Amino acid sequence: MDDRPHAGPRSRDDLVRVTLADGEILVRVPRLPHLISKVRSLPGRRWDAKASVWRVPDTPAARDAVRTAFGKKTAQGDSRPRLIALFEDEMRLRGYGARTRKAYLGHARRFLTNSYDPEDLAGALRAYLLRRLGADGVSRSYHNQLVSALKLFCSIALGRQIEDLHLVRPRRELRLPTVLSQQEFHRFLAAVRNPKHVAILAVAYSAGLRVSEVVRLRPEDLDRERGLLQVRGGKGRKDRHTLLSETALALVDAYLDGAPPGRWLFPGARPGRPLTARTVQKVTARARERAGITKPLTPHVLRHSFATHLLESGTDVRIIQELLGHTSVRTTEIYTHVSTRQIQRIRSPLDVTPGTER
Repeated sequence: MDDRPHAGPRSRDDLVRVTLADGEILVRVPRLPHLISKVRSLPGRRWDAKASVWRVPDTPAARDAVRTAFGKKTAQGDSRPRLIALFEDEMRLRGYGARTRKAYLGHARRFLTNSYDPEDLAGALRAYLLRRLGADGVSRSYHNQLVSALKLFCSIALGRQIEDLHLVRPRRELRLPTVLSQQEFHRFLAAVRNPKHVAILAVAYSAGLRVSEVVRLRPEDLDRERGLLQVRGGKGRKDRHTLLSETALALVDAYLDGAPPGRWLFPGARPGRPLTARTVQKVTARARERAGITKPLTPHVLRHSFATHLLESGTDVRIIQELLGHTSVRTTEIYTHVSTRQIQRIRSPLDVTPGTER
């Protein structure tokens, strides 16, 4: 229903209010004979004297009857919490991670608040998507996440087939990742002052870990005998093995300084909790400034650098894929575009002396 103010004076018929709540349609009308007569035509209606409202079972037939009687759609405001709760429960049952659930619920809430129209769902989705994409600074990854969230919400909370919604994903783009040279990495690591932070950044680079993976390492994940590091519950809730560097292991031992490790290899300030990803990001930013590195540098750049340096040293891309935990080798192949192994073997034509070229 439309609650916007009218340009002219409203009639008593305009004061009819229709909303949804807990499986019922609530109808509030002025006590006028012609309006009461319309209410009595609604199937299954009953009068709630305490709330001063007519209650009608929420069925398709009842919605059609309300629309015929009053020319109004049922307002969705009261149904939003129920839809959001259903969406969250279904994502939990399907094993979606906490960060994904939080992002998708945010998208669903904003859509329900600003654009939801059950009579024209596809049109409402398209209009909402265009409005969100019109905001400054919306990246293609945000666009893609928004489409995924809305399609999943409509599928499992509204019962609509995603093929009917025609939500368009952005065109793929090739953005080359930032990569440090090995000299830049060692200069960066030398600028880190806290032994614990040195150890965590060395492990992250030497094993190609995501920041969410390195902060949740446990002492038993370091397989010293086999020279392997086990990642538990990485992205997509997948376990994998990757490299355990001897140098990184020595830095971990120097940080522990003989003290027995607790539950977490890198504990945070709060008892029983690991170091936060945000702390690692701040440490990285401060060390970047001290090292005088001008490239953008985040903990994820260390992962990019690990993969690129392995590729440049001759490691097969399929092995790198396994170490990084990529589902598809196509994701790993991005590093072939930033590897300089082949490019460095080529001489620029400007550096060739005329008459010596072959």
